[in-house]
Amino acid sequence: MRVAIDARYVREKPSGIGTYVQALVERLPATAPDDRFCFWAHPLAPRPLSRASNTAEVVVRAGPNSPLPIWWPSRYASFDGVDVFHSPHNVLPRGVPCPTVVTVHDVMAIERPGLHLQGLERLVKQRYYSAAVWRAIRQASHVIAPSRAVADRITHLERSAARRLSVIYEAADPVFCPAPDRSHAAQRSATLLGFDHPFLLVVGANSATKRHADAVAAFAATVPEPWRLILVQRQGASRQLVRLARELGVAHRVLWLPRVRRSDIVTLMQSAGALIQPSLYEGFGLPVIEAMACGCPVVASDIAVFREIAGPAAAFVPPQDVPRLGKTLGEVVRSPDRRREMAAAGLDQAQRFSWQRCATDTLDAYRSAAAGTTPHAQRPVHVPA
Repeated sequence: MRVAIDARYVREKPSGIGTYVQALVERLPATAPDDRFCFWAHPLAPRPLSRASNTAEVVVRAGPNSPLPIWWPSRYASFDGVDVFHSPHNVLPRGVPCPTVVTVHDVMAIERPGLHLQGLERLVKQRYYSAAVWRAIRQASHVIAPSRAVADRITHLERSAARRLSVIYEAADPVFCPAPDRSHAAQRSATLLGFDHPFLLVVGANSATKRHADAVAAFAATVPEPWRLILVQRQGASRQLVRLARELGVAHRVLWLPRVRRSDIVTLMQSAGALIQPSLYEGFGLPVIEAMACGCPVVASDIAVFREIAGPAAAFVPPQDVPRLGKTLGEVVRSPDRRREMAAAGLDQAQRFSWQRCATDTLDAYRSAAAGTTPHAQRPVHVPA
């Protein structure tokens, strides 16, 4: 089987989808040595993406969400001899001349467009992006959802997708693990941050759906000195959040870190008192799994996907309920015993997820798409009456 995979999310800029695609690039060739994989590479990606002998690459100079490859994909890469094409980032290009697999991480562009995009980006993408997501859930030979919560939303929007849909969970990379020596990890964190105060951690893009302002407000209301709040945001601090921290009197206790190396993220998660994930809408939530794998307690918004992936390990708070979030954070920072219990439960929960299993089940999806059958690794998703 020859599979073409759009790997353009693997580049110098970190992202959750990029992490997912990188995990597949690293595992698929060895998992299926008799198959061949052609990766569509971003021009800014470190190359080669893979050194496996059963791989090839073609550079596609347009970005993964650019309209031109979505409208005319064959102008950017050849589909000659391709048995299956995998688009791992929500959209299905027009006119792909072979069976297709699309990973739909969420349907926010359809259900909550105001959260999905902002400003000029929304004005441009609204003309084509949601249509490409609709095309994926209606026309793809096979659809992969990263959680049952996303699968339920897909089948709510398009009932016919149920017979073509698999839930294939994502995971934490093995580098996300508990610190062998917590005191050494604390020293590394202190060097990275410039102080040795205990801290809470927020990781992710500062987008409308992530609700980082809620974390800042809740921290200011209830978390005492000497605790600090660290926000790892690849685009840096927004003026609105900086102003909010200043207005609440905690600007000196809040630190923004842009584009932190993955090894530093691991160090911070190994040392943090807790990860705060106050999202309003998510498809999976890799930072939750990664934090749990590091033994970091998780305080998350009570949405279906976090209940699904964190199970009994996290402390849940109703979305947008800042007083409740503050109360929970205050309880967590004041109780070392509770943090230890949450950390142990998180480690157990994180072990349920595996990138190798993800790769194996994804191969099953490729084979089912090529054959027009239901994959053995996953049962069709039930559509509620």
